[in-house]
Amino acid sequence: NIKTMANVTDPLARTVHGKDPQNLIEYITRQKIYDSIYWKEECFGLSASDVATKAVELKALGGSYGANNKPTRFLCLTLKLLQIQPEEGIVEEFL
Repeated sequence: NIKTMANVTDPLARTVHGKDPQNLIEYITRQKIYDSIYWKEECFGLSASDVATKAVELKALGGSYGANNKPTRFLCLTLKLLQIQPEEGIVEEFL
């Protein structure tokens, strides 16, 4: 199932407190990210350098917005970083 595959953490990623690093983001927020258009269209199959490129394009930072608490692009890219766990320098560039 492609939908499930897009939401799986890299098998080589380190755990955080023995858990999947994606679990650092609350379950409901994660589900909203997985269902968002930005995640489906822009975050599928991104490499670490692709995430950094998209991060440069961000115009705002934050968690969610609107009546339905839609996840921001920043939050989507943060979840992608948790999935792929890139080198520390790439994370610093993103922040």
